[in-house]
Amino acid sequence: MNTESDAILLPWWKNPANILIGVVVVAIFLGSVGYSVGNRAGRVQHNSVDVGFLQDMRIHHEQAVAMASVYLDIWTDGNSVERTIAREIQFDQSFESGRMVQLLRIFGESEVNETDLAMTWMNETDHAMTSMHDPVPLERMPGLATDEQLQELRRAKGVEADKLFAQLMIAHHNGGLDMAKYAVEHGQNKEVLGLAAAMVAAQTSEVVELNRILSSL
Repeated sequence: MNTESDAILLPWWKNPANILIGVVVVAIFLGSVGYSVGNRAGRVQHNSVDVGFLQDMRIHHEQAVAMASVYLDIWTDGNSVERTIAREIQFDQSFESGRMVQLLRIFGESEVNETDLAMTWMNETDHAMTSMHDPVPLERMPGLATDEQLQELRRAKGVEADKLFAQLMIAHHNGGLDMAKYAVEHGQNKEVLGLAAAMVAAQTSEVVELNRILSSL
């Protein structure tokens, strides 16, 4: 008899549950009316790094929110600090995704990466890049968990769920940090620079805390 875990899983970016999360992100964005008011003219100035970073990081954030949601769904009596971190990721990165959509609209740019490649914007300003910055398929951006890893997380329980979520999110944050740091160094728009810098600060702190939790499990 087939169980729920035996069901055929769609890729994470096509999963209906993740589409629902995307709807929530858009709702949060639409509710942020105050953010759209102010010095819009100062935000319109932008370059290709700003646009590429926003488009790719939005996808990166969507998976972080999805992983946090899965972990919170399966969490029972695990690590309470880790649960708090997951909730913060779920809320903060949903809100940041809304801000990224809004900035792309202000710039008059597509809200999504319309190509099959991510990180092309990391080659446009510096031609002496290492291989870790080479363009990659969207689903292979640094730090993204595979569908198999996400399924393993869905099946995990207790301490094993705590360990796996921490491991996956540490890898996810580290991959995103590389992109955010590049945006801070090579972006032009002040809003994008501030958003990227905030991501670096928050995710660096979360990586430290998740490593501490992982070492204690």
